[in-house]
Amino acid sequence: MAAIELVSDDISIESKPGQTILDAALDNGINHVHACGGHAFCSTCRVRIEEGQENLNEKNEAEMKLADKLGLPPEIRLACQTTPTGKVTARRLVLDQVDADVIMQYGGANEPRSLGVEKEASVLFVDIADYTAFTEQTPAYDVVHVLNRYFFIAGNIIKKYNGRIIDYYGDGFLAIFGLDDNPNHAGDLIKAGFALQDAIDEFDRDIHSLVDRDFKIRLGAHTGHIIWGTIGIKGMEKEAAIGDTVNFASRIEQANKGLNTKFLISEALFKKFKRWCTVSGSYEIKAKGKEGTHKVYALDRMLAPVPD
Repeated sequence: MAAIELVSDDISIESKPGQTILDAALDNGINHVHACGGHAFCSTCRVRIEEGQENLNEKNEAEMKLADKLGLPPEIRLACQTTPTGKVTARRLVLDQVDADVIMQYGGANEPRSLGVEKEASVLFVDIADYTAFTEQTPAYDVVHVLNRYFFIAGNIIKKYNGRIIDYYGDGFLAIFGLDDNPNHAGDLIKAGFALQDAIDEFDRDIHSLVDRDFKIRLGAHTGHIIWGTIGIKGMEKEAAIGDTVNFASRIEQANKGLNTKFLISEALFKKFKRWCTVSGSYEIKAKGKEGTHKVYALDRMLAPVPD
């Protein structure tokens, strides 16, 4: 007999020799979701193993195939294919029919939805300074034309430095560096930020025949852990980066306006490249949702190429 603690259900059960976590749960009256009938065609029986991974069987071919397809991390197992040989602590991740529907909305049992994953990444928010005045003083056609040209230039720079724009929000965008697991994501962001400023300075000169005002951008950046996954219902879903690192980068970008700065980065990001960048100032800011004050740096210019 093997002991299984299901923390999601606040219950401890025992499995018979050779019995899967799914079968043990069902035998004990737990409504453990298994849309495909326990044949590893879906992932609705998924569990997160919190303790005791060493007391589980190796993934069989069926589980490995599905895990590879979905990019499941090692601690996520299919309960229908996982047999404990000793004490295991697990958490059911699909607790009811709503959870199952969320997973199964993407094509049925043979195409379950993938999980979010945690990544080390660097986050860049960029917006247009005085955007409201720009839209109010510029004809609608010219607004769209200028924005499309701006996003075209910015997007190619972000791509050049291995980043990815994952969201647009009217006057700005969110770019993530490190989604490809490139360990140099922080350096790529710094290089992209300086290149973007230079390109927009030139862009500003080019569009004065269309826009009788300065076109400037503000950048804010941070580095750390993000959660990366797909959110939303079918037909309106999008890939998204979630977490404190993303939220803090947004707050840093917003601080530019009050500080009259252009390129603010977190202390965590600055410490990686302080030998290669000069700063015009350092500041203590408060960030919504975070306690205390946090030091940020206004980047001025790059002294030397940031190392790869």
